[in-house]
Amino acid sequence: MDLRQLRYFMAVVDEGTVSAAAKALFMSQPPLSAQIQALEKELGVSLFDRTARRMRPTEAGRILYARARDILDVCDSVKSEMEDIRKGSAGAMRLGVVSSICGSFLFQWMQDFCACHPGMRLELFEADTYRLLEMVQNRQVELALVRTPFAALGLSRVELRREPLCAVGLEKFFVGYKEETISLEELSKKPLLIYRRWEQILLRVFQKESLTPQILCMGDDSRTILSLAKTGFGVGIVPLSILEENGHPLYSFPIRDPELISDICAVYRKDTYMTRITRLFLEEIQRRSQESADF
Repeated sequence: MDLRQLRYFMAVVDEGTVSAAAKALFMSQPPLSAQIQALEKELGVSLFDRTARRMRPTEAGRILYARARDILDVCDSVKSEMEDIRKGSAGAMRLGVVSSICGSFLFQWMQDFCACHPGMRLELFEADTYRLLEMVQNRQVELALVRTPFAALGLSRVELRREPLCAVGLEKFFVGYKEETISLEELSKKPLLIYRRWEQILLRVFQKESLTPQILCMGDDSRTILSLAKTGFGVGIVPLSILEENGHPLYSFPIRDPELISDICAVYRKDTYMTRITRLFLEEIQRRSQESADF
């Protein structure tokens, strides 16, 4: 199995047929079919269901596709990095960022850092925390900025910022409410829009207070929860920084509970070479994080 075969295999999955993949790869169909068959023979599994009109990947094919994507991403990044070294440029930084912190303080930090290091190239990968942890483990990214809660065995972790979860919604949900924070009891009376990662933690803290939350909607992205809150659909529960990065016509209240806190962390592999430009960025965001905490 070689990189060329992986690229051929991915092309067949993406295009759906050998003939379409051959056209996309600017090659004839017979040698492409031969390469796919050779790959299947070497691995000892069928990679495609050939009974359908389209070449649909089997379970083994779907697993190989995900692994092939990771392998080829790493290879492409290495090639780019070697090219940067050859040209004498500052180098490339492969940075993963969870969507709920894209913007706000992070973008300002990135802009300032890039301005101080002309010639560098930033490769930004957006995904949820669990996917980013996987990408760090697979060396697709050198550094990822993610949110707790998560388990990251074998990864180094640097805490950058601690912030509360907030209840956000239109004025109609908070008429007459005068306090600066909000209690779980008050929240239990409102239709809630929650981020799925926080479901179990939220249910646990409500249960501890013998309260039953009215969960109206559960989503996989805090930006979607915020967007729904803006429409007046309900009261969203989101981390503070996503409010800072999105101008919003919403009332917002930090939730009064010590468990409903989210840490923004930088994670990276302990046992893997980190490029100089990425090490410098990690040092810079640690410094700025400390300055913000001191302030």
